[in-house]
Amino acid sequence: MRDRWTLSRSVLRGSRRATREQSPLLRNESPGQLEDEPLEFAIPAATVDEPAEIRVLHVDDDPQIVELTGEFLERTDDAFWVTGETTAVEGLNQLRDGEFDCIVSDYDMPQTDGLEFLELVREQFPDIPFILYTAKGSEEVASEAISAGVTEYMQKETNTEQYEVLANRIRNAVDRYRSQQQFWDALSWYHQLVERGIAGVFVVQDGEVVYANEQLAEIFDCLRSDLLGESPDTLAGTASASETLSELSAHDGCHSFDRTFTGQYGDGPSVTVELHGGTIQYSNEPACIGVLWPVDS
Repeated sequence: MRDRWTLSRSVLRGSRRATREQSPLLRNESPGQLEDEPLEFAIPAATVDEPAEIRVLHVDDDPQIVELTGEFLERTDDAFWVTGETTAVEGLNQLRDGEFDCIVSDYDMPQTDGLEFLELVREQFPDIPFILYTAKGSEEVASEAISAGVTEYMQKETNTEQYEVLANRIRNAVDRYRSQQQFWDALSWYHQLVERGIAGVFVVQDGEVVYANEQLAEIFDCLRSDLLGESPDTLAGTASASETLSELSAHDGCHSFDRTFTGQYGDGPSVTVELHGGTIQYSNEPACIGVLWPVDS
């Protein structure tokens, strides 16, 4: 699973409007250097709560196995909600009509086997976890399944402990899937904020602001050069804001977080902003990023 994202510093400059000044955005660097060197960012704090329920679609041509597997999975994990179908066609209809977090499919089924079913699923749902759960176990089938892109491959057993193993694999696959979805949602969201000149972006290292984009300066009605080399507390309008911004001054990076606080630069206007922060690697050293934008007070 990817847990970092990279944007060029030219993108992070934010506003497309003409800048107020032509000085470098980063200390001791020229504008030409900024175009080519990427910044790697950890994912900021997630803003979407993960649903507790895990919806599983189980497809197997044996109705008794469908019923038994569903009962054991739901008994093993209270969060599971299992829907069973006996054909790939019925399974696809369920996928189109409902929302599922994971598919568990048999391999040896009439008309459409498990890998053909996987191919049909991937055409419409390219990222959903797909576990091939089959009694037909062989190195050839396993190799073919992995090459086809299954999330997990698991052989059926005769004992009931297998359902605990299956439940654990489903849970792990869904957790990874949801984390990836949150990652891409966050990436798209923050990228749009920066590209549209909505978000201010700054990087803090060793307690000092080492990067600031134009939009940050516009939000606080100051110049970027005013911020570089200063403590992030420079933007604190209240004591509580100072406490919030102090989290960005840790020498070993900061934990992902999100806050709303009132900021102010010098004698400028006070601004209520939403701030998302997270750890980054900047010049191969830990640092923190702040992404913020004004909100209605």
